[in-house]
Amino acid sequence: MPGQRNPWDIPEWHAIGRETALVRHLIGSGVTALGRANYADKKGEYYTAFFGLSVGLERLAKLILVADYVISNSGQMPEERVVRRFGHKLVELMQAANGVVEKYNLNLGYKRPTTAISQQIVECLDAFADASRGRYANFASLGDPNLGQEEAIRKWWDGVAELILKEHYYGKAVQQKVEKRARVAHVEMSPFTIVLHTNETGDMMQDVLSASIRAGQTDIVQRYGRYYALTVVRWLAEVLSEISRAASFKHGADAFYGAWEHLQTYTVDDSFLKTRKIWPLT
Repeated sequence: MPGQRNPWDIPEWHAIGRETALVRHLIGSGVTALGRANYADKKGEYYTAFFGLSVGLERLAKLILVADYVISNSGQMPEERVVRRFGHKLVELMQAANGVVEKYNLNLGYKRPTTAISQQIVECLDAFADASRGRYANFASLGDPNLGQEEAIRKWWDGVAELILKEHYYGKAVQQKVEKRARVAHVEMSPFTIVLHTNETGDMMQDVLSASIRAGQTDIVQRYGRYYALTVVRWLAEVLSEISRAASFKHGADAFYGAWEHLQTYTVDDSFLKTRKIWPLT
């Protein structure tokens, strides 16, 4: 049972509730945008995805560390300076969250994803959170064009997308289908169509064939990029849910009472993660 106080009378309970609600929708906007982003008319969706996911996952991990702090300090909430010391590096925060799982031997239904794709997603988001390498790379490259190699969309495609294509596209039936359709489109449309696009890695596409093939590849990357990102979210969401319950029911930390309800939308099985395009679920 929770402590004796009514959560509605506890300012910290409201603060935790606001933060978990923020995390819920930051991540939701991020994974939704990830499933829409493409090289043509929705390149900006990549940045929406990177902002939402990098900030949302960082704050979600920090909520886990705050709950751990409260349990370890007899219900005392951390001061702001303590939270600041958690840092902003997503890779390190993920490791710290995993440490909480091991510390309390949490019984999770969904384990930490360890695929090369999920790890690369975290690393790309970690790089994006670094101002000079990610969020402000476009401005930084104005004075030093060589910094364009650090551009977030390029890093995502070279790092995450190529791994997804290797796993789910190259050498598969879907590749044959995409390329056959692209050849037909090229024959039928080239006589009266001009193509001038820059793809995610900065290469020019000036014919129907290459643009059509990239469109088919993008569909695969959208679907599986969203899925693998959601597996990371799901793991952290379940960790927060379990540690919040422990803090509330076992340690009398009423501020965390019900915090898990905000993240339940992400603790669903793969059939949802692979098919639902709009997040959070309602």
